Amino acid sequence: MKYRPEVDGLRAVAILPVVLYHAGSPWFPGGFVGVDVFFVISGYLITSIILAERAAGHFTLAGFYGRRIRRIFPALFAMMGISYPIAWLLLDPSAMAEFSSSMAASTVFFANVYFLEVSGYFATAAEFKPLLHNWSLSVEEQFYLIFPMAVLLTWRAGSKWQVRIFIAVALLSLALAQWQIARGDEARAFFLLYARLWELMVGVVIAYWLATPQGAALRESGRWRHGALLGLALILWAVFTFDTETKFPGLAALLPCVGAALVIACAKGQSLSGRLLGWRPVVFVGLVSYSLYLWHVPALVFTRIGTGRDDLGLMLSACALAFVLACLSWRYVERPFRRMRALPPLRLFGTAAVCMAVLGGLGLWGQETDGFRAHYLANRLDPVTRANYERFSPTATRARVADDGCRFRNEEIKDEFGTRLQDCAARHGPGIFILGDSHAENVYNALRSTEQFPFLVALTRGGCRPYKYKPECSYEAAIPFLEAHRDAVAQVVFHVSGSHYILDHRNEGDTDAAFEPGTEARIADENITLTSAYLARLPKGLDVLWLGPFAEARVDLSNPGNYSPERLRFNPVALVHFEALEGRLRAETEGQSAYRYVSLLEALAFDQDTLLQGDCLTFWDVDHFSPCGERLFGPTIADLVQGKALLTQSRF
Repeated sequence: MKYRPEVDGLRAVAILPVVLYHAGSPWFPGGFVGVDVFFVISGYLITSIILAERAAGHFTLAGFYGRRIRRIFPALFAMMGISYPIAWLLLDPSAMAEFSSSMAASTVFFANVYFLEVSGYFATAAEFKPLLHNWSLSVEEQFYLIFPMAVLLTWRAGSKWQVRIFIAVALLSLALAQWQIARGDEARAFFLLYARLWELMVGVVIAYWLATPQGAALRESGRWRHGALLGLALILWAVFTFDTETKFPGLAALLPCVGAALVIACAKGQSLSGRLLGWRPVVFVGLVSYSLYLWHVPALVFTRIGTGRDDLGLMLSACALAFVLACLSWRYVERPFRRMRALPPLRLFGTAAVCMAVLGGLGLWGQETDGFRAHYLANRLDPVTRANYERFSPTATRARVADDGCRFRNEEIKDEFGTRLQDCAARHGPGIFILGDSHAENVYNALRSTEQFPFLVALTRGGCRPYKYKPECSYEAAIPFLEAHRDAVAQVVFHVSGSHYILDHRNEGDTDAAFEPGTEARIADENITLTSAYLARLPKGLDVLWLGPFAEARVDLSNPGNYSPERLRFNPVALVHFEALEGRLRAETEGQSAYRYVSLLEALAFDQDTLLQGDCLTFWDVDHFSPCGERLFGPTIADLVQGKALLTQSRF
């Protein structure tokens, strides 16, 4: 296969936005689309190699997988092997256990499945997962396992039929991705192969087209040379205009993928696009792009954790370090192993298997020992912190409240939910109906603990807010349900987490970055307005109470180091930011007649000492009440619901 420097130049166009996006640069809000460009490039290159070798009569699966091993394994395994002891030094046991699990999953190229289960790509904790980026490598490796065999199985049908089959597969994959997004399951569409397959297939189809005499002649003629500039423009448009709110991948990913396809199909050495992409510094960045992709996330994450800072200048310095590491990796790891063609297949595959076993074993070891927790507690905590951890950490657990009688909670509306509601209303009269997310579950548990409410019902689900549609959330279904059962409901108490209204520098809610020292409170005004509009849509005549958010501790209670006396306190930045949020909520709800707003923040009056009250650790994680916290705050919340406190605040 003839070397094309412009393809390496396209790699540079792909990698730089990804790196800068992960560094938190506000100038590249859609930098994550660089991964999609990489998928197209991978599909093109792999197919081109297979077609060239097949035409020459010496394509074999052993040779194909041997090249993939030499290309991918050495640099990847070197990165993970070096990251492991760094993680051991810097991470607390919970984070180390998760890192170990992700390394074990990465070793067998199931990182995408693992990270789908534990977090989203845009989630808070993503900034502190050193191996999160391995999800894309897993997608590619899964593709490499099946695609060559698909080519061989369809070879006798001829290239035209192969292309038709691959286009059909791509369209089906795109349709599935868009369907997942439409039903609110963006994470599954983002991480899994079946929803990303079409992006790789775009590169596959371009390779088939360029392998035909017509395609090759058209590219060589230069008649479509401006198509490459259009392709670059499409990629850059996505980089600069997409953000974490973009419904992605799905149809939105067509922009960078079509852009990459145009560049591959049309870029030619002497054209403007060819000269830009073939410029030696750009080509060099493309050459080291794989190692840069591998190293930039660990460099950023370990810098954040080691320094406790996330400012842009420091992150750009970490990117510079990652570039140096990438150059070293390319020179001393990638190139030597890629040139090692004489190694017998049996020895190559055997060596790869041993390396996988060693790294996977290390990952499982860290996982099974809960991140080497026993060693951490015995050797890395001072006596006071260790005593606090051993005393209070057992109470940092989520409440599991039993369903009894007419006090019950559901996550979705089913027929028996309405039947039970009516039966309880016949027995007790109209009851309290709680609606919201996991924080509303805290409110439900707190009210239950007071024993003042014999008829208390909750429709709550974690991760559900009314300003963002998710198919598993019941906000829309609640409107006709409440209308149909209004005689059984005395009051609707709505409550959701406040941290989702507080944005970080990337305009993402509920992130640790939003509560770091020195950050300013940035409020998601549109989401507050949408929440207010939703409550106004609830059936007229119902007594609807918006119980405002409580301040959140924003202290990682899974980290034993945070049990030191100076750390076992509320995050002071959180207290300031929630005060700012409260002001915005009051402004939005003032004069509202469709519902009442009551400030839970003011009623609870949290300060830095609230986290630890006697023997009660009032939160079990960064933002949820513990069981004893629910019992402690229950009477105050009950007074607010019953209108016994802050009466001047209860209606505007």
